[in-house]
Amino acid sequence: MTINYQIVMDELLAKLGKDAVSNDPVRRFAWSTDASYFRIVPEIVVHADDIDQVKATLEIANKYQAPVTYRAAGTSLSGQAIGEGILLILGHDGFRKIEISENGEQITLGVAVIGADANAALKPLNKKIGPDPATLNAAKIGGIVANNASGMCCGTAQNSYQTIDSVKLIFADGTELDTGCEQSKAAFNASHGELVKSLMDLAEMTQNNPTLAARIKKKFSIKNTTGYSINALIDYSDPFDIINHLIVGSEGTLAFVNEVTYHTVEEAKFKASAMAVFFNMEDAARAVPPLNIDAVAAVELLDWASIKAVTGKPGMPDWLASLPEGAAILLIECRANDHETLVEYTETVKDKIAHIETERPITFSADPAVFSKYWAMRSGLFPIIGGARPKGTSVIIEDVAFELQHLAAAAADLTTLFHKHGYPEGVIYGHALAGNFHFIITPTFSTQADIDCFHAFMQDVAEMVINKYDGSMKAEHGTGRAVAPFVEMEWGADAYTLMKQIKHIFDPQGLLNPGVILNDDAEIHVKNIKPCPVVDDFVDKCIECGFCEKTCPTSALNFSPRQRIATLREIERLEQVGEKQAAAEMRASSKYDVIDTCAACQLCTIACPVDNSMGKLVRKLRTPYITTTEQKVLDFQANHFGLVNSAISTGFNILGTIHKLTGATITNSVMNVGRMITKEVPYWNPDFAKGGNVAKAPAHKTGQPTVVYFPACGGRTFGPTPKDPDNRTLSEVTMTLLERAGYNVITPDNTRHLCCGQMWESKGDFKNADAKRQELIDEVSKLTQGGTLPVIIDGLSCTKRTLQDNNVGGNVKIVDLVEFIHDDILPKLTINKKSNVALHIGCSARHMKVEPKMMAIAEACAQNIIRPAGIECCGYAGEKGLYKPEINASALRNIKKLLPVEAKEGYYANRMCEVGLTQHSGISYRHLAYLVEESSR
Repeated sequence: MTINYQIVMDELLAKLGKDAVSNDPVRRFAWSTDASYFRIVPEIVVHADDIDQVKATLEIANKYQAPVTYRAAGTSLSGQAIGEGILLILGHDGFRKIEISENGEQITLGVAVIGADANAALKPLNKKIGPDPATLNAAKIGGIVANNASGMCCGTAQNSYQTIDSVKLIFADGTELDTGCEQSKAAFNASHGELVKSLMDLAEMTQNNPTLAARIKKKFSIKNTTGYSINALIDYSDPFDIINHLIVGSEGTLAFVNEVTYHTVEEAKFKASAMAVFFNMEDAARAVPPLNIDAVAAVELLDWASIKAVTGKPGMPDWLASLPEGAAILLIECRANDHETLVEYTETVKDKIAHIETERPITFSADPAVFSKYWAMRSGLFPIIGGARPKGTSVIIEDVAFELQHLAAAAADLTTLFHKHGYPEGVIYGHALAGNFHFIITPTFSTQADIDCFHAFMQDVAEMVINKYDGSMKAEHGTGRAVAPFVEMEWGADAYTLMKQIKHIFDPQGLLNPGVILNDDAEIHVKNIKPCPVVDDFVDKCIECGFCEKTCPTSALNFSPRQRIATLREIERLEQVGEKQAAAEMRASSKYDVIDTCAACQLCTIACPVDNSMGKLVRKLRTPYITTTEQKVLDFQANHFGLVNSAISTGFNILGTIHKLTGATITNSVMNVGRMITKEVPYWNPDFAKGGNVAKAPAHKTGQPTVVYFPACGGRTFGPTPKDPDNRTLSEVTMTLLERAGYNVITPDNTRHLCCGQMWESKGDFKNADAKRQELIDEVSKLTQGGTLPVIIDGLSCTKRTLQDNNVGGNVKIVDLVEFIHDDILPKLTINKKSNVALHIGCSARHMKVEPKMMAIAEACAQNIIRPAGIECCGYAGEKGLYKPEINASALRNIKKLLPVEAKEGYYANRMCEVGLTQHSGISYRHLAYLVEESSR
């Protein structure tokens, strides 16, 4: 049946609106990849924030027989979060319910809640959710359930299958079911009695087939996410318990998951870890079965290739370099709720494996500063290998599982296959207690021969895992497309037929995520492979994992770094294959999404496991778009910045006066006319700040230390907003604070003319940006008396750019005002605490690593600190908030409802950010200096 997707699009638009639906070619392509090695471009993308939008989408999909793929965070590694037809993505604001039972034994979660956020809510109760995948900081509950994700500590005892209590579902026909509600179950029985009966018939048949039942029990005695969770058919007799547990690991192929209620698990208060270094893999593997005891929370294995990969890398132990070739490591962790039990557990571990010789004595440490380095070694493997791979190669992480007695032999076989098929970089590591190996290879997919090589490799892996060891082709990453061709091979005909029946019972039209888990195409795992063309050093290491999306301020507006990089890679691919016109068209049509609206905050770099920097690349990509006329304007601004800076401040004072006299309509009209003449005219809002100034330094007093103070552009250009309770500018407040703390102050005579260069760099004008930065450094250095006086800058982003990784030169000491307040001013003052204040920790604060000092300042001056959850970056992006206000509006769309009524004032340390925060929060945001000054009067 041919589907007319334009008609489908028209009906979806009519039902859901243009903000929720798109068939724009660039945006469809941007959502064609997940963290796997596949790429499938959908016809339509829907962002759904509530169940009505999901039901409307399903209604139209059913009407036109259009397939629907559900997507949560897209961190899945097996190609289950992409698909043809309609791609329905969890929206940016809905499905985020977090509700903890009164006794803390259960937690109900919307499926868009990130796993780490669920644990953060449970932390005060010393509880957590059972699943602990490595992607917990990015993965959403929907994906965690859909893939039956586990991790280092949960094994098979605390994964979603074992800890799920109930689930709210929407079936393919739009019917809702809450398996935790008796009324809902009764209604479902009445409307879908045939479905319930069919499931019960399957369960009875399975339980009455001793061979099949035994096969299922054996397969699930180790980690296994290959195929459906058919153990539900023998583990449970109630049909709704069966539905609960079949949904776990179903990868969106059976129903849409709306909410999940988990049984929580204990989070131990005390932890200790040890590195057990063995002379070879065989000895390490022999040590695993004795450690399968209550005293041990986790055992992670690293093979010799893994050890070599991390040796010599930053933060790794020096002694790795001295290990003998062929060594293997078990990273062992014990956990307990009291110190005495923890000590007992660690001694038990040493006793259990004392019969096996180790290269180094086994010593447990309960010091987080010590054992965090051990775990950094384990978690560092993926980014180190992914980041070190040759340009143009992909990075693939597969996971397999074996019974414990086969670990050593299976590891040897895998290593042999790496070398046989040309993947000598392959490493093996993983969750040893669960018999679960992860292995990483970095193949090239440039030619059909490359793909054929990978195909042959996977065939050999399947032969080894399934036929030699009867293991699992997928232990915790889900089946997806990656191993769909091997499901029947692993399970056998009877179990595979059972799985097909389950799919038909839940989704008789076959509309939900077709091709995932069950697929008759024996080569589906080597089709639709995404290429990885070289774009730029700033992003070529990207593995499209999606870790950046949580922190990116434009994720809800249009793209995250992952989508920007995917788009740039496609443009480059088109160029390489000679499709120049298609490349040019895509470059032009993607400019707004990829280049114009990137805040370049570089929070993605902090979140990225391989240190990509989309922000730096975007600034570089802006350079070619600077016209000759625009360059002349930029040059004039740089050469006459004192004049320009004063004019801007005066201009905003005039606009403020016009607004007071004529109102918003006339002011907006004036600004709109100005923007027709030049794009340098900003958008206006009634809460905008008036012009700023540069305060005069107080008279010097003898016997006092002296500091050099540089008021950055933001604070001297923009003064108070109408919401601010204080009419003083930042430089006035800072002068008062420094004087109160007993400091003499020197400011550059030409302060108005000086700048760190950020406003030019953000536009791609690096020549002027670097010249202005150097000019600033040269001018303030003259005032430091040979480097003996510190230079204080009062805007975090300005301090960051001036320092540029401390690459200032000479002996001048430049510090941010936040650090100087914390280290030098606060100890000299007497503080009277305020009651409640909001605190923003923005992108520059994170890059400067001053979050602890900001918190300490706020805690010293206020009784209660409020930090709105999920506000990572304000999106103002220096002056971009003036010209692209939609970025700021999107990034802060929820801040007002996240602030409690008792929050009347907020603080940060960057004036432009504070202006945007004030506008969208409805309360005054100012520099922390104001808080300290007012609290120390």
